[in-house]
Amino acid sequence: MRKVSVISALILSIVATIWATLPASLYANILALTALIIALIGLRLSKQKLQPKSTSQLALLLSCIALILSVYKSIFIPVQENEIIPNEHQEADDHFDDNEDYDEEADLDFEEAKEKSPQDIINSNPPLN
Repeated sequence: MRKVSVISALILSIVATIWATLPASLYANILALTALIIALIGLRLSKQKLQPKSTSQLALLLSCIALILSVYKSIFIPVQENEIIPNEHQEADDHFDDNEDYDEEADLDFEEAKEKSPQDIINSNPPLN
């Protein structure tokens, strides 16, 4: 039980630390708190069984760092909502007319190439000297 709790706390604290550095660090709080609780359980179990406590202390430290980073970002770094969620006005501006980009001359050239056989195309081009 001690190994499972220490390893899961270590993994959760590493993921929480990585997420705390990303722009969307909202979920890092949840992971850091979960890792903190599991690391405390692992630390308590390792004290009872007189086993090494270094890995559970590392998980505890990493989860505290992730918690501090995510709380700092949520307080001091403002999130601009217009960069994250596009509104209806921006979606309406994104629509454009596909017919404006349509080139009829290129379409006619393509139809002419279809009508000619490959041998005619080869014979119509002059040889390179």
